[in-house]
Amino acid sequence: MSQAVKPTPAIALGAWDWRHANWNGRFYADDLPEEWHLTFYSNEFDAVGLNSAGWMKTPMSEMEQWVEDTHDAFRFHLVMPALVLRGDKDVFADIADRLTLLQPRLGSILLSVASEACMSVLGLMVPDGIPCYGLHAGRLVPHAMPDFQAVMDTTTAPLVMLGAEPEGVLTELSLRSQQRSLRAGMDALALRGKATILVQDEPLKMLARLEGMRSMRALLGLQ
Repeated sequence: MSQAVKPTPAIALGAWDWRHANWNGRFYADDLPEEWHLTFYSNEFDAVGLNSAGWMKTPMSEMEQWVEDTHDAFRFHLVMPALVLRGDKDVFADIADRLTLLQPRLGSILLSVASEACMSVLGLMVPDGIPCYGLHAGRLVPHAMPDFQAVMDTTTAPLVMLGAEPEGVLTELSLRSQQRSLRAGMDALALRGKATILVQDEPLKMLARLEGMRSMRALLGLQ
């Protein structure tokens, strides 16, 4: 299901994976075929994060369809398998083929380790122009930000990966504080020209948080 060209947003928003059973009947209509879910998701949001199993265990033919089912500005952000980081050469060719297949939609490669050996290996597999970001601080690559506190730090990537929000009753005061933090963070990210926010949380909470972020982005005139 091919998609028309869409403009690249100043701040791209995305969830962690789009394949969640409890999105059916809520985010995805009950009568929407499963094979159309990614197309629908990509029309609502701009990016998606995937753990290594989410793309390494997917048939190549299905990954090829991912490119067809998403618009030109949509991006996948992929966590690199730990096997590669340990130097397991048996998986190198498979990973290189998968990354080449997804190259038109690749946003970044996410690393839990960024050693000299790791970066050397990745240079043989990752397509030119695709950035590698660390999930933790490291001197070899910019690291993804875990919150909005470091958005102006030039050693971090233009990528914010927000984890699950703490449980508890959300008061009007705390909600206003969250909104102020979100606005300040988006204002700062916009100065970078292009940035991405990925949310990792319980699936339904991800949707609610992304809706709030999308509303804030529109309020700030960033898209």
